[in-house]
Amino acid sequence: MDPDTAGREVDSDQIAALRGAVDADGVESLVEALDSDDADVRAGAAWRLVESATSEPTTVRAHLDSVVECVSDDDVWVRRGATWVLAELAEEQPDALSVKFSDLVELTRADDPLVRQNGVVAVAGVTKSYPARATAGLTSIAPLTRSEDALLRRYAKQAVREVTKAIAERADDAGYPMLVRAHPAYAELFPEGVSVVTTTEDEQPQPVYVSFGEDAPKQVDDDESSVADRPPEDVPAPPDLSLSRDELDPNMELREGVLTTDHRAAVDEDTLEHGLVTFRRLHVDDPSVRSAFRDGVDAWAAVDGHDHVMPVLGRGDDWVATQYDDGATLDRRGAPETLRAAVWTAGAVTKAVSHAHARGVVHGGLHPGAVRFVDTGSGYWDAPVVGGWGFAHAASAVYTPPVPDAFAAPEHREPETYGRFDQATDVFGLGAVTYFLLTGERPVTGGELVPATRQNPALPASADDLFALSVVDEKPGRFDTVLDFQRALDGVAADVGGEA
Repeated sequence: MDPDTAGREVDSDQIAALRGAVDADGVESLVEALDSDDADVRAGAAWRLVESATSEPTTVRAHLDSVVECVSDDDVWVRRGATWVLAELAEEQPDALSVKFSDLVELTRADDPLVRQNGVVAVAGVTKSYPARATAGLTSIAPLTRSEDALLRRYAKQAVREVTKAIAERADDAGYPMLVRAHPAYAELFPEGVSVVTTTEDEQPQPVYVSFGEDAPKQVDDDESSVADRPPEDVPAPPDLSLSRDELDPNMELREGVLTTDHRAAVDEDTLEHGLVTFRRLHVDDPSVRSAFRDGVDAWAAVDGHDHVMPVLGRGDDWVATQYDDGATLDRRGAPETLRAAVWTAGAVTKAVSHAHARGVVHGGLHPGAVRFVDTGSGYWDAPVVGGWGFAHAASAVYTPPVPDAFAAPEHREPETYGRFDQATDVFGLGAVTYFLLTGERPVTGGELVPATRQNPALPASADDLFALSVVDEKPGRFDTVLDFQRALDGVAADVGGEA
């Protein structure tokens, strides 16, 4: 193939001259010429190998490392020829380049425009054949669609369309649900028929993220279920004590949230078995936040007698101590492996919220980071416990929304339009958390919700019905109470052969 027939901008006369500078025949001789002290000979050999990559790809791939070394050559024409070889091989034998994928991605960031174009072609060639590379590949290509280089923009846009179409067909053939999450600047790049939702940089650092339902819980038949695939018979009772600040020795930071910084804290083992708690210290100085935090923790302590409400072991004006959890939030763990575990976990969280509502307490900011776990022993699912009661209300004085965007209700974003945080807010939050549990994906609220059954084909239609009456913008469109949500969740659980 002549290099200038692919649409990339090249100087054909220069390439012809460079080819003529090489007195070598055959792939092996050309590869040897890549080590020449003469830059023109090296460049000529690289451009001669472009032809060989099309006619003898298997022979050229045997010398792939030598070609890759030329990508960093001091001479731009060597780099251009070598990267063109890689682009040809990516189309002809993408498996050869899959192990060099990170090198190909680096080419898309090169200074030379032709090298960048070659990089786009190479990344696209591999990504089309390897859907697992989709996020990395499209993330490297998508920003180039906004390049000042018009030809590079065209190449990048075409590559995004071709790659997405190819991997969508592969996913469809394999029966996997494909979903693209993209930042607003890139959401319009994808072809029709591909499910695309828009995300923010806070929700997702990559410009493009592609999933295939690999994180979704699976339906497991009775004869496939392991002994560990069952709920606990009971949840261990928390210690009955009220710690003072003087009894706590914070010794390791665990994580930082919008409102508190969490530490592991030591406690005298004569006071508490195992001698560890999670110490959450308020790190916002605003007086209104401090007051709301104090009120929230007091309300939390008033409802912590439930198995699935995280127990408060001590509290003060700017801190709260809870059972030690090692940072194992639902957000960090991800969805359970089985649908039975997922619906049971959702049911446990729902019962905790229902318990609180019956006592006049609203959580106001449910999301996976507010759900942690208690070890229930070998062979059983860990028990979820809900913490952070009232934290969203406190954080709303300084953050909008006060919870992660993907789980934010409209009233978190625009309280002046949608009203205060109330029981309907918790219905929304339960729907969003349950969506995450059943699909392994964040709902990305604020736009059209992707049907749960599309995200996880193992789900029954009743799951979509559940979310149609919970993860919706207008409060009157949601279930009237958490008990109504629980009844609908019970129906989903029955459909998957589990219990909520």
